[in-house]
Amino acid sequence: MFRSPFFLFFFFATALQGQFILNGDAIQTDNTCYRLTSPVNSSAGSIWNPDKASLDESFEVAMEIYLGCKDQDGADGIVFGLQPVSTSIGSVGGGIGFQGITPSLGIEFDTWQNFSLADPEYDHIAIIANGDLNHATANTLAGPIQASADSPNIEDCSFHSLRVSWDAEGKNLSVYFDCTLRLALNVDLVNDIFGGAPEVFWGFTSGTGAANNLHQVCFNYTTFLDQIPDVVMCPGGQVQLRATGGRSYSWTPAEGLSDPRVANPIASPAQTTTYTVEMRDACGIPIYDEVTVSVAGDPVFFDLGPDTTICEGQRLLLDASSANATYAWNTGQDGPQLSVAQAGRYAVTVTRTDIVCVAEDFVEVGLIPLPTVDLGQDTMLCEGQNLLLRSTFAEGEFLWQDGSSADTFRVRGSGVYELVVSNECGTVSDAVNVAVESCSEVYIPNAFSPNDDGRNDRFYPYDGGDVEVIKIFSIFDRWGNQVFLRTNIQPNDPQQGWDGSFKGRRMNPGVYLYFAEILFRDGHSEKRSGDVSLVR
Repeated sequence: MFRSPFFLFFFFATALQGQFILNGDAIQTDNTCYRLTSPVNSSAGSIWNPDKASLDESFEVAMEIYLGCKDQDGADGIVFGLQPVSTSIGSVGGGIGFQGITPSLGIEFDTWQNFSLADPEYDHIAIIANGDLNHATANTLAGPIQASADSPNIEDCSFHSLRVSWDAEGKNLSVYFDCTLRLALNVDLVNDIFGGAPEVFWGFTSGTGAANNLHQVCFNYTTFLDQIPDVVMCPGGQVQLRATGGRSYSWTPAEGLSDPRVANPIASPAQTTTYTVEMRDACGIPIYDEVTVSVAGDPVFFDLGPDTTICEGQRLLLDASSANATYAWNTGQDGPQLSVAQAGRYAVTVTRTDIVCVAEDFVEVGLIPLPTVDLGQDTMLCEGQNLLLRSTFAEGEFLWQDGSSADTFRVRGSGVYELVVSNECGTVSDAVNVAVESCSEVYIPNAFSPNDDGRNDRFYPYDGGDVEVIKIFSIFDRWGNQVFLRTNIQPNDPQQGWDGSFKGRRMNPGVYLYFAEILFRDGHSEKRSGDVSLVR
């Protein structure tokens, strides 16, 4: 299963960083993820929480594990373990770093078939006691069964969801893999496994031997760590609660919360209140946590004001000043005031050091851009053409030279066109001069004298730049016989004109008819005809 992204806030990251003892090749890759082994042979890594947990209390651990990409030659796996011995244990090889730890309970995710340990051929899960991975002994308490309900292979380059639940009252241990309950065990962990001592270390081990894989674990939620710390709020203040690890959230009671259905509602209770949040993970399984917001101290002592907007280039001073206080802005600053020039949500947590209470405030700041306008360079249009002038500014008030207020203006004639753009932050204007002229000008003479004197010896069209191409230029005598034809020629080229001959014979003086089909630079074509006098 592909590991979907989730968001983790500062308090959760702080809770995880430094909360584990890292051994061997284990490293922390981000706030919630750990690499236990690299894909190299004879590697071992383990992480253990240094604070023992009591098995007299129920727990939930929701995480995602990664078993690598190698299937046939990938090894060896990951173990989620409970043990009271040490936070520095773990070893290489088929024991997956958990072999021989006594007393202990481990949930094994094994991807290598060791025949000497009675492993099945598929990647499997088993619940084992006393560090004994040999499934032929009584220390295998449940399993082994195929890890995934859908595939014999979990070394598939994907993160897989894992959830381990312990019901201390009912003495039930449940293991969910990819949202499916795979193993359930009724066992008295405290007495049958740990000799009546409920306090244990918890963590993960992994190992490789003559084959290897990349092994990783990422935490979504665990009741072992204080996910949502309690807070003391000053009367009249507000604080933001932050839950993580779920796909949906439901807080109770709803009183005093901005929205009981989001992960991070703003709490402003009038009196001390304990809130319970139900989080449902990617599998739809509920997780519960609690946070107490105690209301104590003097009334709230600052106010950032209502949401507001500023103009581009302006600055807004946010002031949370109070006596005997420390400040933490979401921008990282720690002073009583914050000068802002960008849009965003600005939040500050103010802690009174004399009465030990906390208040938060938030303000949304919008940014209004300064208006701009650019109608482009002065331009020329051909007759019959038009030009659409458009504002380059998306929002504001628009005023054209004729009083219209649309953001566009259609130009169809010569003139100066001006646009004034304004908003609450300023006014700007721009103008453009548009000229309209004929783009179909071409000159075809009415006489020529092909006498080889170097003057007017050939008959051809002239232009000043309006003609794109003369597609057809033909000449006929008075009886309708074609005596000259050229296609796809350029104007102003004597070599493409008629020299007054036909099939090498000089034609008699007289009146001849011409026909031309001309494509002009504005894209339109015209057919023109007339007569020309041949003079000898």
